[in-house]
Amino acid sequence: MKLLLNLVRKDFKRNRVITTALAVFLILSAVFMAGGLRVTGIMLSSLNGLNEMAVPPEYVQMHKGEYDEQAFADFVARQDYLEAALVVRMLDVNNAQIICNGESLEKCLMDNGFVTQNENFDYLLDQNNQIAIVQDGEIGVPVYYAEGLNIKAGDTIVLQNGDYQKEFKVATIIRDSTMNSSLSYSKRFLISANDQNEVALHMGEWEYCFEFLLAEEVAPTVLENAYLAAGLPSNGVAVTAGIFNMINAFSYGLVALVIIVISMLLITMSVLCLSYIIRATLAEENHSIGEMKAIGIPGKEIIKLYQIKYIILVLIAGVIGYLAAIPFGNFFSAMVIRYCGNGSSQWMQWIFPLMGVVLLSIFVVCRCYWIIRKHLKRTVLELIRGEENTKKEGHYRLPSKGLKVGNLLMALGELKCKWKEYIVIFLIFVFSSFLILLPMNMNNTINNPVFLTYMGIGKSDVRIDIQYSNNLTQQNEEVMTYLEKDPEIEQYAVYQNGYVQSQNVDGEWEYVRVQNGENAVFPLEYLDGKAPQDENDMALSYLNAVDLGKKVGDSITVIYQEKERVLNVCGIYQDITYGGKTAKAAIDFDSKDIEGYMIYLDVREGIDIDHKTAEMRTALPNSKITPCNEFVFQTLSSIITNMNRVQGIAVMISLMLTILITVMFLQLMMAKEHSAIAVKKAIGFSTRDIRIQLGIRILVIQFVAIIAGTLLANTLGEVIFAGMLATVGVAKIKLLVEPVWAYLLCPAVQLGVVVMTVIIGTNTVRSYHIRDQIME
Repeated sequence: MKLLLNLVRKDFKRNRVITTALAVFLILSAVFMAGGLRVTGIMLSSLNGLNEMAVPPEYVQMHKGEYDEQAFADFVARQDYLEAALVVRMLDVNNAQIICNGESLEKCLMDNGFVTQNENFDYLLDQNNQIAIVQDGEIGVPVYYAEGLNIKAGDTIVLQNGDYQKEFKVATIIRDSTMNSSLSYSKRFLISANDQNEVALHMGEWEYCFEFLLAEEVAPTVLENAYLAAGLPSNGVAVTAGIFNMINAFSYGLVALVIIVISMLLITMSVLCLSYIIRATLAEENHSIGEMKAIGIPGKEIIKLYQIKYIILVLIAGVIGYLAAIPFGNFFSAMVIRYCGNGSSQWMQWIFPLMGVVLLSIFVVCRCYWIIRKHLKRTVLELIRGEENTKKEGHYRLPSKGLKVGNLLMALGELKCKWKEYIVIFLIFVFSSFLILLPMNMNNTINNPVFLTYMGIGKSDVRIDIQYSNNLTQQNEEVMTYLEKDPEIEQYAVYQNGYVQSQNVDGEWEYVRVQNGENAVFPLEYLDGKAPQDENDMALSYLNAVDLGKKVGDSITVIYQEKERVLNVCGIYQDITYGGKTAKAAIDFDSKDIEGYMIYLDVREGIDIDHKTAEMRTALPNSKITPCNEFVFQTLSSIITNMNRVQGIAVMISLMLTILITVMFLQLMMAKEHSAIAVKKAIGFSTRDIRIQLGIRILVIQFVAIIAGTLLANTLGEVIFAGMLATVGVAKIKLLVEPVWAYLLCPAVQLGVVVMTVIIGTNTVRSYHIRDQIME
């Protein structure tokens, strides 16, 4: 063993650049693999810990307006599968009346309610994941606002309506198991019962959340059907535990998935790099290997001799990668820890990365063994003679117009003859370009207002929300009157939401959320089919179509107001809102069944959207008005923040790997072509000419690789991204590309990095001389 280690040490010294480059590849692969799994472990642990302490409901029905308390109590008593039930009183306050750090929440998309601490379940937790307690005059602020508005304990929150003003001291930042995520459009502030009753005398309106815990193995649809069949209050959104889990998984898990995808790319690049280096090393050692086989050294011992180097590298990379993944994973997990806490299953954040590193190490070691074993299958005669299992390289003509103008032709000629040697660096350059563009395109897509189309609505400038109240119809008419008279509004469309019943694949009747509106004004891109054209059509969201077992052309039976209607499934679209289960149809809902209106509009060209939004907020104080680009940002704020970080790191990693692979390849190429370079210098090529030829070969390979990587990012990248979003209702997605960055600046930076690397890496050509070859 000591002899083997000495041989490895000498080999490391002899090939420092190549060994360093390979080690960096392996370490980065281990860091990203372990880091992605650590983020996953922390996320699962945090969510489990939050849910264990908060005990979230399994079914929630929201409602505004009066309700019959006795009827609700009787319903709960009749359902023997209910573990517990709770009525949460939430005082909804207009965002313009909530002032945080001197600024109102008027521009905020979220609905804000003021509640007291619950009993039995659905607790609001403090930053230690203990049940939060506030005294009179104190308030618990959702972590969403603490992050977005930099609110901390000791700050002041003011509620103001006319002459009435109530100040609260921020006592704690609260975690909410049901409304934590930015994808949840409601947020709860925690105050005392006395303060809630006082504020209710001066502002706000009551909203009720009817919450339930179910016995094991009881589906939420059973309760939902019984609840609505009993005619209990339901003029608000109904949400199940599955939707809560889906929202949280999307909010906190998408970045972990992106990191794991990047790690798989790095692993692929590492294996390609490793395979090339092993083959190049063994090719140089053919004579020595043949001699060892000739004198009777067993093949297993020869394999051990050459494999020990890579085993040591893998072990070092695994240890460094695992340790480096701790701060790496913590950095990308900061958001989920802030929102959900450290969790109750912290072993996950240690075991998951360890399993990933172990599997990576085993895979790499097995790959090394397979390559070396395959090489040793050659006969002793073939190894000693140095015969290769490849065809002759071929030939090319020297430039007829003289050596000084022939660098390009020389480089292309050598590239043509030796193209097989460049396959590995070509593939690594392709993956490197892909590694830059994939996170960048994902980030551009999420940040773009067009992402609204994956939320079940067409692209528009401004969104107006009119939520359920006793004056819902009057508020809607007020908005319609304003829009019709405003010459700066180019077009608008009104949508209303209600519920109908339909049968799922198991034959059970369940309620389906249906949107009725002018689908042609802001059209969606449909996965299949088209938008509803008349009252006999219905379009289903992707997850709803899967759940109901329907495809375009099928008929679907729905029940509304105890009347059955048979509709034609005309289209399937994508939607990530409301758990991804929605529908669109021309159903004339009774006013009492409409839970709210959404109005989307475009302003005329040249009109500033932000200025117009401010003007409309003044004219329509009872409606919530949000520019659609701000709507996307507020909804996906936590995801966008982490995606920006991932994008920056991916660019740096990719450029660093490009430098390393270029240096490593140049070292191997110049060592292999030492005699050819010396001969070139002897027949008249200058050192500068030879360096230019080497550079042209590398740059041509990289230029073609950038084109291939860009095409791959726009095709395979879309498949990967859609796979990540499939669980929340997106089966197909079009990645949005910033042309200047993707097609100009990024390629220019990559080419520039390679040019600088070639200039520095080919400097050793100066020392190559024909006399060295003669002496050898």
